[in-house]
Amino acid sequence: MRGTKFAVISALLLSSTAAYAADDLAPPPSAYDWTGFHLGAGAGLGGVAHNAGAEIYDYETGGLIQVGPVDIFSIGAMIDAGGDGYLGTIEGGYDVQVGNFVLGIQGDYTWSDIDATAGINGEVCYEDPNGPDSCDTATVDDDPSIDYSLSAKSSWSVLGRVGMVANEGALAYALGGYTRTHLEGALTLTSLPTGTVPLVSYDYDRDGWTVGGGIEALISGSTSMKMEYRRTRWDNSDTYPLGPEAGISTWDDATVHTIRGVLSYRFGGGSAEQQAAVDAIPTVDWTGFSVGASGGFSTVRHNAGIELHDYTLGGLIQVGPVDIFSVGGDIDFGGEGLVGRLEAGYDMQLGNRFVAGVLADYTFSNAESQVGLFGDYCLEGYKSGGNSGPGADDCDDGYVTGSGDLTYTLKTGDSWSVGGRAGVLLNPKTLFYGLGAYTRTSMDADLTLGTGAFGSEELLSYSYDRDGWTYGIGMETMLTDNLSTKLEYRNTKWTDEELYGDALQGFTRTEDSNVQSFTAGLTWRIN
Repeated sequence: MRGTKFAVISALLLSSTAAYAADDLAPPPSAYDWTGFHLGAGAGLGGVAHNAGAEIYDYETGGLIQVGPVDIFSIGAMIDAGGDGYLGTIEGGYDVQVGNFVLGIQGDYTWSDIDATAGINGEVCYEDPNGPDSCDTATVDDDPSIDYSLSAKSSWSVLGRVGMVANEGALAYALGGYTRTHLEGALTLTSLPTGTVPLVSYDYDRDGWTVGGGIEALISGSTSMKMEYRRTRWDNSDTYPLGPEAGISTWDDATVHTIRGVLSYRFGGGSAEQQAAVDAIPTVDWTGFSVGASGGFSTVRHNAGIELHDYTLGGLIQVGPVDIFSVGGDIDFGGEGLVGRLEAGYDMQLGNRFVAGVLADYTFSNAESQVGLFGDYCLEGYKSGGNSGPGADDCDDGYVTGSGDLTYTLKTGDSWSVGGRAGVLLNPKTLFYGLGAYTRTSMDADLTLGTGAFGSEELLSYSYDRDGWTYGIGMETMLTDNLSTKLEYRNTKWTDEELYGDALQGFTRTEDSNVQSFTAGLTWRIN
C-alpha cells in the first residue's frame, strides 16, 4: 500500500457516535465536564513498514553494463521491510467541551523499540596447522553473524483532537498533527573470538504527519483511561548520498502504526460535582449475543530465513584456515494493508465489574509485502516509436526502451478466528478487555518478471495457509442500550520451519511471522 490514506479508524470512531446524534437517539449532554488540563502516562505496541531501496544509474551512451544487445542504464533493488516492538509514553494536554463536542490540543514524548532486522550467519571450525583441530572431526567451533537493525527509538508529537461524547462516561475522538521520529541503524559482528563488535552505527530524524483516533473512558472524576491508535507517515524522496553526479540514489518511505493505553489525571475532575456525575452513570447489561463489523489497518512482519549446510568433513566451503559448515541469512520482510472484519460473540457479565465471553470472526485483508530488482534498459537495433532522435536505435540516442523488474509478492489474505475475551468495566458503560484466539490465515505468493515495453510474465504462483495464535486488547463503550463502538488491537503469530534434503546435507527455509491489526467498528448487542 503506497501513499497517504484517510484515517479509517478515526472516521469509524467518530461516525459511530455522530451517526445517531442528529435524531432522538442522540445522547443527552453529559453531566461530566471534560474541560481542563490532563497529564498521562502509558504503554503500547506497534509495527513499522519501510519501503526501502537503492539504485545505481548511468544514462550516458553505453549505460552501466552492456549485456549482448542490451544496454542497462540503471539497476536497483527494493524491499518492504517490516518490524514490530514496544513503546512507552508521557503526555499532557488541554480540552474544551462545547455541548456534546470536545476540542483539545496535546503534546507527548514516546520511547520505543520498533525495529526491523536482517542478518547473515554461519557455523564454522578453525583449522590449527600445528595439530589436531575441530575440523578433523567436523565439529562446529563458532557461529559468527553480521546483523543489521533499523529501529524507531523515540518520537515527539504535537496533536489536535476533536471528539464527541459517546455516553455519560466516555469520549470517542479523532486526532491529527505533526510528529518527529528518531531512528537508529546499527551493523554488528558477533563471534566467539571478537564478542559483539559494532561495525557501523548512525542515527537520523524523520518528520511526518500523524492521524488516528481513540476512546477515553472515565474511571473516576479525576482519572480516565484511553486506548488510542496512531498512524504516522513520512515520505522520503530520492536522496543522493554521494551527490547526483555519482549515480547512486536511495530512499526509505515508512509508516508506523501504534496502539497505546494511557492512564490520565484530569485536573479539576476531583470535585464533588464531577465525581457525582461519574457515580451516576447508568448501568447496562452486557450479557447477551452480539454481531458487529469493523475496519482498519494491518502491518505484517515475516522473519524469513534460508540456510545451506553440509556438516561432513570439509563442510560447504573452505576459506583459508576456516571450514564453513553452514551459510544462512534472515530478513524482516513486511508490509501493510487494509482490513475489514465481520464478527459475532456472546458475553456474560459477572457481578458489577467483569465481563467474559466467546467470539468468532472472519477478517478480509489486502496486506502485502514485496521485494524486487528493477532497472532501465535500451535495445540495440531497436527504435521505439516515440523516439525521434537522430540515432539508428534507442541505445544510440540514450533512450530508455523499457523498465524491467523481477518482483516477489507475498500477500497476507483473509483469516478466521475463534476464541474468547475477558475484561473489566472501567465504568458501567465502558469495557477494557483482553482477548485470545486460534487463527487460520491464507497466504498467496507470486514471482513476476516485467520487461516494460514487452509485457510481463508470472514465473511462480502458489497459495498456502498458516495456523497461529492471536492475542489482543480492546476498549468498547456503549452508545445506546444495544449499540456500542470499540477500538481493538490484535497480534497473530505463527512459527513455521521447513526442512528440505538430508538432515546433514541440505537446505533449510524458515518463516516466523506476525500480523498486527488495528480496527474500529460498531457492535449490535442482543439482550
